[in-house]
Amino acid sequence: MHHACNLFAMMGAQILREHHRLPAIAVSGAAFFSLDPELDTLAFAEHANGQVSAGLDGFHSWIECKGYVIDLLAPLFPENIAEVNQLAQVPRRAFIKPMSDMASRLPQRGDPEGTFFLIPNELCQANMEKTLQRPMASDLQTICSTWYQRPPKKVDTQFCIKDNRGKVTMLRRKDIGIKGFW
Repeated sequence: MHHACNLFAMMGAQILREHHRLPAIAVSGAAFFSLDPELDTLAFAEHANGQVSAGLDGFHSWIECKGYVIDLLAPLFPENIAEVNQLAQVPRRAFIKPMSDMASRLPQRGDPEGTFFLIPNELCQANMEKTLQRPMASDLQTICSTWYQRPPKKVDTQFCIKDNRGKVTMLRRKDIGIKGFW
């Protein structure tokens, strides 16, 4: 799941552009989220010499669109928290917030849930764009865009894809039960 954020951001931005004609872009860098005032901040970054920064071993990707930040990986934050604190309980929530709500500093323990701070990074951005140039990413974009349905239509719960050898694979969507917004 460490690089899933790239795919989530790239595919999500593509869907917003193609199906909704919105000027969405995928952005990559360091990201910090307060998910509960009692917990340490969820950080997607590299830590060295008391400094935090984005790098290829510590980054996150999100979507920016018309003054909003959208993080499609946010419903999976409980799994990220469990990697460092198995006892922590955070709900599955969507993350769509105005960029103007971003904190002016790194969130810390005690900050309200939903506090966030993002630092775009050119190296991480270039890595994401390099990933997008791979044939697999192009195929995945086509699959995601085909599977997607504009509301109020429902997204199908299953979808078949065929590889270049003719083998058909059935994909199934699992509803993970999102409970509100950060």
